[in-house]
Amino acid sequence: MNEANLSKAMRIYYFLLKEGELSYENNKEFYMDYSDSEVRELLEILAKESDVSIERFNQVVYLIPHEENDVIGIKDMKLQKVISYDARKVDFYLSQYIITILIMTFFSGKGSFVKSRDFIRVGDLETIVSERLTFAARKKNIEREQEEAKFNITTMYEQWSALPIDEPGKRKTKYGYLRSVCAFMEKQDLLIYDKAEEEARPTVKFTNLMMYHFLDGERIEIIEKLLER
Repeated sequence: MNEANLSKAMRIYYFLLKEGELSYENNKEFYMDYSDSEVRELLEILAKESDVSIERFNQVVYLIPHEENDVIGIKDMKLQKVISYDARKVDFYLSQYIITILIMTFFSGKGSFVKSRDFIRVGDLETIVSERLTFAARKKNIEREQEEAKFNITTMYEQWSALPIDEPGKRKTKYGYLRSVCAFMEKQDLLIYDKAEEEARPTVKFTNLMMYHFLDGERIEIIEKLLER
């Protein structure tokens, strides 16, 4: 093993832990080092041992925590408290569901045209979430499908239906949920959220991860089946 390449791999790995992505623009030296096959092999070992994936999509290298990663991944409690500090488990489910709706809204195309729209307004997102939850909750086989998708649709529908549309200063409203989730995803560098216009756009990072990584998984197929009309 070349010690110089091990040092390069460690420095790249540490950079990815801090920044989340590596490109020619944000660190030319590390990006060029990543082109070395031995450096990439060492990074694969580090990634495997720390429960992450390191992938290059569209000329950008990403560090992607696995779903079960409880160190650098997004913890359930962190997502649960997107709405408020006294949030319940149902708030976690609703936040997760809204993120799923955003994924399916932005990336419901096929092949090289997988990105289906450039932005969505909070009002339009509220309509989609309400319609989808109502439709899903009334399906005859909802119990089996929500078990497969690991989404408690019935509980989410009841929670969502009980919320007012919007009240100034309140987070536990339909609009409040949506604003909080969009702001959370903006912090993860997945959305560009314009608070004044109340509209969200997917970032380049979000688009690359969806097009080249996550949309290949069986998980998306299961969720899409649950949400289909």
